[in-house]
Amino acid sequence: MMHKTEYEKMINEGIIPCFEINTGLVYFEPTDKGFAVGTACNVGLLKDFEYIYDSDFSFDENLNGLHEQVIEYYEEVEL
Repeated sequence: MMHKTEYEKMINEGIIPCFEINTGLVYFEPTDKGFAVGTACNVGLLKDFEYIYDSDFSFDENLNGLHEQVIEYYEEVEL
């Protein structure tokens, strides 16, 4: 799955897979369908929702879509 390969390249380049929202960080990690999105704790990711990867679009376009969903989801939430 291409999104997993691109995600691994991002990690290998030292890019942390997260978005800064309000006063906290929201992380994402690949799943079979796309990305699990949530906050982190000492045991891993606390999944809030899943973003479905659209293979008709590039990895960057999917990250933009993911970012839009993260902003929408956490708009009213204080982390």
